[in-house]
Amino acid sequence: MEEQKEGSLRLLTLNEVKLAKSVFGDSIEYPKVWIHHDSYLPFGLQNKDTAMTPNGELYFRQHYRSDFAVTAPPLQHLFIHEMSHVWQRSRGMNVIARGLMSWAVSYRYSLDGRPVRRYPMEQQAQIIADYFILNAHGYMVWNNLRNSGDITLDGDITEAVIKQQYQKAMQNFPWG
Repeated sequence: MEEQKEGSLRLLTLNEVKLAKSVFGDSIEYPKVWIHHDSYLPFGLQNKDTAMTPNGELYFRQHYRSDFAVTAPPLQHLFIHEMSHVWQRSRGMNVIARGLMSWAVSYRYSLDGRPVRRYPMEQQAQIIADYFILNAHGYMVWNNLRNSGDITLDGDITEAVIKQQYQKAMQNFPWG
């Protein structure tokens, strides 16, 4: 599929819906989710490296792809992180208000026994995306993404420990 030029938008592909459903089940209204190859902010003020999902729609600039389901794990991680904001908004979270401060918050987290719903917005999205990578691509890919900074878990990162901690944090996810 040919990449679209900036300024375009599209609905999720069937592959992206399948990928997102592997994480969020039927808790998102997928036919209503648009992906923009554009800046959400006026005059192109959205940083080219930054993805934003303030209103239930995803905005990518440099990282836009025509089908995130067939991309490398780092871009799938980004896609699931942004879809987490769609999911949060559908559960009633004011993503725009919380997102205003996203530039100032840490995406880093520790798995300390809390369920994912007890973490702040960006950490929730990170935990969901990080757990997706571990389940979909395995520990080696997860660890490589942690070493590159995409995965933001702090603490003991041995495989057996993190699998148990993620399972506890993600228990009953996605809740309705």
